[in-house]
Amino acid sequence: MNTLPVDRALTIYGALADRSEAKGVRERLSKHLMKRYIDGERDQHRLTVEGLSYLQALYREIDSRR
Repeated sequence: MNTLPVDRALTIYGALADRSEAKGVRERLSKHLMKRYIDGERDQHRLTVEGLSYLQALYREIDSRR
């Protein structure tokens, strides 16, 4: 898997949620999407959408700790 879905998801989420990238988020997203890729998902657009869903849940978790 290339990094395109990771970059796309971070760019889109950052624009829509008006957020900057938190520390460690890119690494966690990359690991998550790599797992999805290894599990068989090869469509770059679906991986991007999966990344957006993951980011939404991750930032909710981060915000709830504050």
